[in-house]
Amino acid sequence: MFPFKLQISLILLCLILLFLLINMIKRYELQLRYALLWILVVIIMLVISVIPQIAFYFTGIFGFQAPSNFVFLVGILSGLVIIFSLTVSISKSSIKVRQMSQEIGLMKQELNNMKINMHKLDEENSTERRMVRGE
Repeated sequence: MFPFKLQISLILLCLILLFLLINMIKRYELQLRYALLWILVVIIMLVISVIPQIAFYFTGIFGFQAPSNFVFLVGILSGLVIIFSLTVSISKSSIKVRQMSQEIGLMKQELNNMKINMHKLDEENSTERRMVRGE
């Protein structure tokens, strides 16, 4: 069994993290799709904290020397999964930013061309008006 103080500390920490995540989602500081993975990790750690026999069970199955090693492995693997998912998200966002920058550049060039064409048309119209008036 985990020491009682450690078990209570882990439970409180998990509940605080869950509360913070939910509040951040409510205040639109964190998107739900990014928070789901964090919520899943916190819930897994909460379940392991409430029912430490799960850690002992997997310790025996996978051959760990201590349940704390299993808990650390779960934490490290969870961190790696979160880092990987954020890397994928950043990569997708980077591609979108590049595409949008290129589109903005093309639109600016098109706008400048339109301004030049309008300026030329204005000059032609003013020249024609002067010719009609006999100036």
